[in-house]
Amino acid sequence: MTFNRNSLFSAVAAATLGFSALCAQAAEPALSAATASGAATTATFTGGATTNNGSSYTTSASSTAAIDAMGTINVAAADVGKTGALVALVNVSGMGAFQMVSGGFFLPWNGQVSGLAPFAVKTLAAQERVTVMDDLIGKNSNLAGLNFQVFFGYYTGGNINTLAYTSTPISFSIANTPAAGCPTNTTASTGGTFDGKPVCVLTGTISSNTHLNANNVYLLNGAVFIGGDNTNSATLTIDAGVKVISPVGLNFLVIRRGSKIEANGSEAAPIIFTYDGEATATATTSGRWGGIIINGNAPVNGCAAGVSPCELEGEGSTGKYGGNNPTDSSGTLNYVIVKYPGQNITETNELNGIAFQGVGSGTKVDYVQVHGSSDDGIEFFGGTVNVKHLILTSNEDDSFDWTFGYQGKVQHAIIRQRTGGGDRGIEADNNEFNFDATPRAKPTLVNFTFIGKGASGRGLEIRRGTGVNIHNTVVTNFDNYCLDINDNATFLNGGTSATSLTGNLTMTNTRLACATTFSEATTEPWSVSAWFAGQAGNSTGTADLSGFINGPGLNALPATTLSDSFFDAVTHIGAVKDQNSDWASRWMFN
Repeated sequence: MTFNRNSLFSAVAAATLGFSALCAQAAEPALSAATASGAATTATFTGGATTNNGSSYTTSASSTAAIDAMGTINVAAADVGKTGALVALVNVSGMGAFQMVSGGFFLPWNGQVSGLAPFAVKTLAAQERVTVMDDLIGKNSNLAGLNFQVFFGYYTGGNINTLAYTSTPISFSIANTPAAGCPTNTTASTGGTFDGKPVCVLTGTISSNTHLNANNVYLLNGAVFIGGDNTNSATLTIDAGVKVISPVGLNFLVIRRGSKIEANGSEAAPIIFTYDGEATATATTSGRWGGIIINGNAPVNGCAAGVSPCELEGEGSTGKYGGNNPTDSSGTLNYVIVKYPGQNITETNELNGIAFQGVGSGTKVDYVQVHGSSDDGIEFFGGTVNVKHLILTSNEDDSFDWTFGYQGKVQHAIIRQRTGGGDRGIEADNNEFNFDATPRAKPTLVNFTFIGKGASGRGLEIRRGTGVNIHNTVVTNFDNYCLDINDNATFLNGGTSATSLTGNLTMTNTRLACATTFSEATTEPWSVSAWFAGQAGNSTGTADLSGFINGPGLNALPATTLSDSFFDAVTHIGAVKDQNSDWASRWMFN
């Protein structure tokens, strides 16, 4: 049975079900707690709406997305082991309030606490997981265009007056079902269909909100800019399952400062950017179109002393970036695949797969892949944007690159070169023109797996004054070297010797497994190999990977636990511990 407007919510969901064991879980948003009696409670609640089985949370969904509303009750210690009744309510705009009852059915609620019926009665564990909606699709259930508030809680001893519940609901909306035809700010192509769908064209500067739905395929015609530079700002919303194509050539998408991209794909229906000839692509195809450039208002370095805020000009005339807002938001990239990007404008001016230029930490980037870029896979030009679940494959230049003061955090990353292709796994600079420019680059990288191309492969090159903190990482199959630190400014920022460190340049719980482990010279201020050996949990040897998944040898090595709430608690080094925790295979492009 389905959650349906016409049937007054015949069953949606079962409660107290565990979340998918195969899906990497994001931290559930915290929800405020209250009680029916007004007394304080030590029970706490978390929960949210998700189209990705809990890998990320959202407040809106397209009419074709399957959305879940689920949460966790952290039961008050005094109530654990008691008989408890679990309750859930859904308030739907224009329809009223409904309570979930036994069997998962939904019935109208009269608004009285005394009228609440439990959907389950059980002995309370310390933590109770609740799914109130499961795979609700607005278009299929006649619920598109509506807003939802989901409340849940529990009471004990059959006494409704002991009720503890979420005073802050899980809130989300389902968009209206889009009309047929090309959306606002796009035009119909005269070139027929692609993948059996009509093609709608984006071109020039778009200065009002634009929503790309999955009814069509979308084509980038030349340089497409969203918004002006901190003026005429707009949001480009892209639904799950949308494909954006480009003809071969210098066609690319730029999100200007002050504007946003809200690209929310799903594991089952990622958003794909590619070129129009992808059907003939081979293992060595790369650089068929420009890529994605996001310009933000977060701090960068590289300006003359006293200039504030520091603003720089993007590669390829892609606009200004930088500012003084480290928490600036440029939107969301979630389950997005970018294939075959990277175009040379000149020999020294190139577009990457994705360029994050002065992008702030308010931007959400999770489950993103760049494949087959002719330049870097991803490059960070300053900024503070954080990233989780990143895949960079078969990119021709450096896979992961930063410069101009990047200070973000990245966890869970697979970086894999193809045989015969690619330069470095990491190319890391503070600023190529002023090695000591501030704010100095110092990202934190956790749970990376780097797999090189073998012969002539170069692993991690840390240079030009940058800082970095690397933890729980595996580097393998780069024959030239796994690790190289260059330039006096880099060493001196890291410490006065290999064992007297500032904390600005560290590596812990990392396995290096290359034919040549280090590239170092006697003229350098201190020994890279001694620096590596002197930090906790580091080792050299083999890396027993099955593809990008750890074997038992790697999983026997110790992992670092970080206190920063951004980072997931882990017990393994590398990107993927085992088959059961494989967050990549079900959606990535191979």
